[in-house]
Amino acid sequence: MIDLRSDTATRPTPEMRRAMAGAEVGDDVFGEDPTVRRLEEETAALLGKEAALYVPSGHMSNQIAVYVSAGSGEELWAHERSHVVANEQGGTSVLARVLPRTFDAAEGHPSQELLERWAAGADDVHRARPALISLENTLTGLVVPLAEQRRVADFAHAHGMRLHLDGARLWNAAVALGVAPAEVAEGADTVSVCFSKGLGAPVGSALAGDTDTIRRARRARKLLGGGMRQAGIIAAGALHALHHHVDRLAEDHGRAARLAEAIATVPGLGAQARTNMVILEAPEGRAPELAAAVTGHGVGCVPLGPSHIRFVAHLDITDTDIDEAAKLIAAAAATLTGKNP
Repeated sequence: MIDLRSDTATRPTPEMRRAMAGAEVGDDVFGEDPTVRRLEEETAALLGKEAALYVPSGHMSNQIAVYVSAGSGEELWAHERSHVVANEQGGTSVLARVLPRTFDAAEGHPSQELLERWAAGADDVHRARPALISLENTLTGLVVPLAEQRRVADFAHAHGMRLHLDGARLWNAAVALGVAPAEVAEGADTVSVCFSKGLGAPVGSALAGDTDTIRRARRARKLLGGGMRQAGIIAAGALHALHHHVDRLAEDHGRAARLAEAIATVPGLGAQARTNMVILEAPEGRAPELAAAVTGHGVGCVPLGPSHIRFVAHLDITDTDIDEAAKLIAAAAATLTGKNP
């Protein structure tokens, strides 16, 4: 199986395993794990923030960010496809008890007109108070332009709101833009980053922000059962990934582009590369059927609705894998059309 379902499919490299095996550890709930502290300090510095908190998952990182940034009954504005509202079991309503308000925009960010319209009448006693805007960069591989992200941040702050950035693949955005991670995180009050997507660590994410926010986030992590003990063993994997696997993300982006170009030559299919992702456009309504055929031919993928399928390049995928996957996708498509690839 050529597993292109997600960049979470990676396995630790031999070098990463050695770093994890030799990690210095302590009890992180007491703040005594030196490897975790080092990871948190380096992550905060890379993102241009005062502090960071190591957590088991990006899901937890996002939910903690909402929990410490918005109060019960307040509004959270986010893209309708964003992970924080679409893929975390309604956690924002269950845990922080906020009211999600979602927008749809192909560009991945809300327009100025929408922001101003939604902010109008915010003091009306009948409505929930707007408290938090969440952006995702990348959003299904799509890089949100930094100028647009900063515009949204400026609007949020001018209207007494906070901005959360779900940067699970922020590292991909930074590499694609050719900028430092701190530039992608600029303007956000809280930033979530993932070490197991793209970077190839086995587990873990981090939430970064100002010192007081992260102090409150640490309490929230404990409340949610995310306090870990000798977590330096897994934090060492994340540190190794930060040191060795960020720049190489450009290789994943190149392989995604290579796969998209090959898919685009298959009659009836279209494809677009977005950083390390390929979004295949299938004949209307046939994406689930085609995805099943592709999987049956030995290529892991994820259908996105009735007409699109996602493929993700990652650390464990080679050029040979990409070329073979392209052939298998073409063969799978041929089973639906009855035409030879």
